[in-house]
Amino acid sequence: MVTHEPFTIIDVRVFDGHRVLDADHLRVTDGRVDALGDVAIIRPGDALVDGRGGTLLPGLMDAHVHLLPGCTPLAATFGVTTVIDQFSKPEVIVPERDAVAASERWEGPVRADLRTSSIGATAPNGHPTMAYAPFPYVTGPADAAPFVEARLAEGATHLKVIYDDGSGAMLDIPSLDAETIRALVQAAHLHGLPVVAHVSTSAGAVAVARCGVDVLAHAPFDRMTDAELAEVARSGVALIATLSIIDGFPGSDGVMPLLAQPELAARLTPRWRRVLKAQSRRWMPPQAPDGAAARYNTVALMESGVRVLAGTDTPNPGLVFGASLHRELQHLVRAGLRPAEALTAATATTAEVFGLADRGRLVAGSRADLVLVDGDPTVDITATHSVRHTWVRGRRVAPEEYAGSETERHGIAWLRESNSKIMSAIRRTWPGLPVPEEVTRDDGEVLGRVVPTAGGWQAETTFGAPLGEVGTREEALETVHTRGLACLAEPWWVLPLDEAGWREARLLEVEPERIRLRWTDPLTTQPPSGQWFALTDIDLSLHRPDS
Repeated sequence: MVTHEPFTIIDVRVFDGHRVLDADHLRVTDGRVDALGDVAIIRPGDALVDGRGGTLLPGLMDAHVHLLPGCTPLAATFGVTTVIDQFSKPEVIVPERDAVAASERWEGPVRADLRTSSIGATAPNGHPTMAYAPFPYVTGPADAAPFVEARLAEGATHLKVIYDDGSGAMLDIPSLDAETIRALVQAAHLHGLPVVAHVSTSAGAVAVARCGVDVLAHAPFDRMTDAELAEVARSGVALIATLSIIDGFPGSDGVMPLLAQPELAARLTPRWRRVLKAQSRRWMPPQAPDGAAARYNTVALMESGVRVLAGTDTPNPGLVFGASLHRELQHLVRAGLRPAEALTAATATTAEVFGLADRGRLVAGSRADLVLVDGDPTVDITATHSVRHTWVRGRRVAPEEYAGSETERHGIAWLRESNSKIMSAIRRTWPGLPVPEEVTRDDGEVLGRVVPTAGGWQAETTFGAPLGEVGTREEALETVHTRGLACLAEPWWVLPLDEAGWREARLLEVEPERIRLRWTDPLTTQPPSGQWFALTDIDLSLHRPDS
């Protein structure tokens, strides 16, 4: 729906952010909810949207993301209508915020709204320096007021502070001290900014609660004691659980959890499915976290009176904007929340904690941020996977506008560059970690490379296509030496990511970022010299895949 015409969603179950209402109709005009009730609220000229068999929810909110270019239209395709950024730099924030403003003027694709902390407060070389350096640090209490004022100038709607000395991951990294955090909290509160604190341990949660922060950015990864639970609950903080972090590790079948959810995987674009498949093959420690302590802490804190918010920490590995919020809801229910409580965590509670009085509830006058799903997620939380329609301020999302767009390509390229920067920093810090190795012939000609993965070593061509099965490093080296160049003359199977099927082709020229090929089907219309493809736009295989 791409007009300002009023519309009414009819014959639908309505969850208002806290409970299912008696109303089964909802009317929208001028981007706001006009009325809830029965058939009597329909007005002449209204467009009618059939809601039979579905549930209407407030637009979902992800309380913990880190921005990348184009993340807001991607989030909206999955029914997430507000994203709350917990540390990004202005060069990413400003263009995304400008695009959101244009969308609200009905220019360009529909996008989720966003709120941001801008740059978070951390000690010099503290977490997350690897991902974001260079950026301004906080060296002590005297820096608190000017740091907060600088974030306000960047448009921050809340303050993020990082209290993490690495002990939760058996590391030793610089961290803010309690006196500095108290000064930051005081400075932020003077300007009406809520303060979100990154912690990873139970001790850290207690320490920042004593400093007066408003929100914990993660459920601690170690099990909290009864005394710790009681003290944190008494402080009045809220909790963004981020249980989805464990989705960064593939299951026993080697498949990333998000790709194992059929409806969510089908809604992902081919390029994002490819990103997840690549992440499932990256090198990882042998023991993946199970998240049990974080789940326990989430429910124990909630039962102690702490408000729980749904947040994902996207775009960490395995996580995708919008899609992973549905996985977070599943994790919350698995932890022990009732489905309706999980939905409230992603709607009304997040709005309340971050002062967004115009959303998170379906009431007359609220923003028409809506998501219509099939089934009843108050009974089965996985019903949220089946998104029928989404509206942001009454404007309906068209998912097809994002898939294959330059916005999508730019976002994925930015993510790839960011991950490369992080991996380079990790390797400098821990030089013993396995790294990709270029393989050359005696005369110096590059044959390919071998890459550490979750299951061993993968042999690859010079342009990154896999050769053979994952095995030992020695086996991968042998494969590259024997097949690295010879395979270039063989037929290849190619799947352009904007097409449905694989096609056979011959490679005419290869470069690190692109290849030129010619389709072997003589009936295909193509230039005599073949066609160039960016490697980010195709999948390649030496053997015809089954599908």
